[in-house]
Amino acid sequence: MNRKPILSERQALTTYLILTPLISLAVALFLPLLPEIIALLILLVISAMAILCTALAEGRQGVVELLKKIFQWRIRFKWYLVALLMPAGIILGSGVLAFLFEWSPAVRIHIPSSPQLIFNLFLVIIIAVLEELGWRGYALPKLLRYQSPLISALIIGIAAALLHVGLGLVADRPWLPTFLVPFGFSVIWTWLFIRTRGSLAMAMLFHFVIDYAPQFILDASLLIAQVVWAQAIVSLVVGLALILLFGTDLQRAPAKELAEANVTRH
Repeated sequence: MNRKPILSERQALTTYLILTPLISLAVALFLPLLPEIIALLILLVISAMAILCTALAEGRQGVVELLKKIFQWRIRFKWYLVALLMPAGIILGSGVLAFLFEWSPAVRIHIPSSPQLIFNLFLVIIIAVLEELGWRGYALPKLLRYQSPLISALIIGIAAALLHVGLGLVADRPWLPTFLVPFGFSVIWTWLFIRTRGSLAMAMLFHFVIDYAPQFILDASLLIAQVVWAQAIVSLVVGLALILLFGTDLQRAPAKELAEANVTRH
């Protein structure tokens, strides 16, 4: 016998989009913990809320289907290239912008020490999985059933922006560029998600590169405010370019097909 859902899909989605940033802000503002622990807790909030809201609306099977998305990596090779090269290009563009603004003396590739590379590798993998499970694994497919791709991207951008302000508070990042960064990236991720027919794996790979590449490209002398401003500007420009190239719906037909496929699957 199937149990009656505690929440409808819309109620669960609304709960997620409201409570996730609010809880994250509360964690950052009111818990007297080390910044690293607060950052980890906020990442856990993103994924844990996705699992909880899925369970309340779709039960155990819905949670299983959500978690299975992490391991679905069968997709055309060209999208691996896009998910690898596009974020690397954004970081390189941020380095060039920092040079043009005279924040950085040069743009060059440099290799950190091996221990740092290995530590960052595992850290960024965890970040990419925990964050994308919530935003692109849970929230975006649901939103695409009710909203256009651009509106869906902006809604997630608002939620993620509020959450990243909390992360910025514990990392001494300026609030305005920290708030703006998720909007550009949310449009880019939504475009990639639609073009890959709902691949969470490609979203995670993109996220991994965008967080792992800076150590190779961005100058260590850059202030955190300069890094965040550079990424905010470049990500917003790329997001706007995608809107101009593909329209405000970021290719409506594939998005509709994706939403219908999700409805059928559930």
